[in-house]
Amino acid sequence: MLNWLTGRRKSKLEDQLAKTDAKLALMNAQMAAELIRLAGQTDDLEPLAQAEDAILSARKYYAYENTPEEIGLVQAALGDMLLKLGRAKSDTDAITRARTAYRAAITLASMHGDEEARHDLRDKVKIVESLLGHHPKTPSLFKVA
Repeated sequence: MLNWLTGRRKSKLEDQLAKTDAKLALMNAQMAAELIRLAGQTDDLEPLAQAEDAILSARKYYAYENTPEEIGLVQAALGDMLLKLGRAKSDTDAITRARTAYRAAITLASMHGDEEARHDLRDKVKIVESLLGHHPKTPSLFKVA
């Protein structure tokens, strides 16, 4: 009888922990969104580094396929702000971080089946890569035929 009660209590505690973890993850995503907004208002890259940490912290509670869509949206917004400020300040590191953020957002959009967002994000990655000097190689006409 004691084992059954202990097992039931353990199961209940694990459920509570999962719910608390989910709340904490969403709070981290909300904090990241606020930091992104702050970076846009101040044209400062520092809050974006904190936003990246907050998103990583939020995502550690989920496998990719279980990650809420909100986290993917914040991830894409992070990429947008990194790209905007990176271009304005000619900061290659920020632009590179934008590419990383966009790629993570693409993965999340794919997991949620959001093909439109995935397509838009892929276009943004192409823009970032062209800014970084990574141009796709066109195959030789002789190799195509």
